[in-house]
Amino acid sequence: MGRLAIIVTFFALLGQSPTTFDLSTDFSLHDNPDKAWQFGYSETNSLASNQFRIDQHVDDLHPIGFWHPAVNNGPGPGYYPYVAFNSTQQTQYGSSNGWAARAGEVAMEASSAGQYSMVRFTAPVAGPYKVSARFAGIHFGLSTTDVHVMHNDSSLFDADIEGYGGDPAFHKVEGANPTAAYSGDINMKAGDTLTFAVGYGKNKTNFGDTTGLFAQVILIKNKQ
Repeated sequence: MGRLAIIVTFFALLGQSPTTFDLSTDFSLHDNPDKAWQFGYSETNSLASNQFRIDQHVDDLHPIGFWHPAVNNGPGPGYYPYVAFNSTQQTQYGSSNGWAARAGEVAMEASSAGQYSMVRFTAPVAGPYKVSARFAGIHFGLSTTDVHVMHNDSSLFDADIEGYGGDPAFHKVEGANPTAAYSGDINMKAGDTLTFAVGYGKNKTNFGDTTGLFAQVILIKNKQ
């Protein structure tokens, strides 16, 4: 095999190797959208894809930063729903020490009006993707939320969170459903979306509802 053929073969194989999009690794407190990820919320109490809105304001705080719908002065208009992130290498207390996020964990909370907190992934190319998501109640008041994974407007996963399933060094794990997890393989077209969402739950209040998320999307092989 000639040198040119070897180079062509190498890059062809490289293009077919798995590509991993890890929310914890990719999360940005500076850019939104950030590469394949967007941080936002639903305009109404709906998971419909056309209700997604991008967060416009960031509090780049340490150790946990927040994306919010708009500029705000603390909890109130523009504050909820939020998407927060622990960028450190250890578990950290969140807002008012009412919850704790583990290293690399995204923390999400809906609004009192039922708007969802959302993280959206947009497929850069067509191909088969492996999707995984792990949700956990991380509020010490025991989170009561509904969590979802959507492919465009189709539901891949729906569950309820009831309890605390975060770092046991900060609070004991308890509750009927402190965690929920999804894993699956799907075919996506370029521009298709995956939305990871947290709602205010069956009790229809966002009080004490902070919910953690770890998510990963792996492009198994590009469609040529």
